[in-house]
Amino acid sequence: MGVMVASAGALGYFGERFMRPTGASAPEHGMDNKKSELLYKMPLGNFTMQIKQSKRTLHLVFDVDVYVMGASAFQEINGSVGRAMLRDATVAAIAELAETDMSFGEPPTDEASQIALAEMIVRKLYVNFPTVRTGRIHKLFANVSARE
Repeated sequence: MGVMVASAGALGYFGERFMRPTGASAPEHGMDNKKSELLYKMPLGNFTMQIKQSKRTLHLVFDVDVYVMGASAFQEINGSVGRAMLRDATVAAIAELAETDMSFGEPPTDEASQIALAEMIVRKLYVNFPTVRTGRIHKLFANVSARE
């Protein structure tokens, strides 16, 4: 009995790669394949946040777009529920970044810094939304006020 259990476990462990579903075969028409690889822009809109830090309060205003890979993934997220979940995840990601990074009080003015910040936000979004590939920050304004 023990040998059967051990052999079934080994068969499942090593045989998993043979039973794993593979990607769909390439479509006959080349356009269909290129169309599924496109990035689709999903504007998330303007956000206004207030984040309380140890001795100061950070006020943030920003406008973010994310880009989703593939038409089917875009259709899944594009509904009101999916878009709301993506907006909530974006707010949570930015709040977490703002709480942990003290340099967030001075918004990045150059494009390289904004791209790096957008990449950090997308990395946090990728955990729950693996079809989100990149993002773009259109507007970022930060104001710091001292807390009493």
